[in-house]
Amino acid sequence: MLHSLVVLNDDQYVLLARYFQPQLTLDARRQFETHLARVCTQHGGGSGVVDQLLCCENQFVVVRQMGELRVLLAGNDEYDELLLTEMLALIHAVLLTQLEKKLTEASLLANYAKVVAAVDEMVQQGHWETTDEPAIEQMSKLRPYPVK
Repeated sequence: MLHSLVVLNDDQYVLLARYFQPQLTLDARRQFETHLARVCTQHGGGSGVVDQLLCCENQFVVVRQMGELRVLLAGNDEYDELLLTEMLALIHAVLLTQLEKKLTEASLLANYAKVVAAVDEMVQQGHWETTDEPAIEQMSKLRPYPVK
């Protein structure tokens, strides 16, 4: 089952954290993020589209640096590092589309609702549901965005 999708900025601050297991408490999420930050600090930062594999609290975590954003995708059981890497490639493509090819912190925060809607279309109840990028884009457009 997929565990989480976490997007960090260059200073390791969490910009987006989406957990796919509803039974996780806030304390468990905080502990996971703390442990993940410690592990990421030990392994340094990657550059480009080179994926790094980490293990954190019995979860496989694949890390990819995308512009100013560092994206971490965690899963266990049937979601091994190969499948997580494939999913991360799709997430990269969707982020490029949703953020209009500007993978920056400001762009993510400006288009936060669009990104969350797209992630919700890809992952349903902790399982990877949709792999078709145009379908994800179309379905995320059908969801109402919060009005400011």
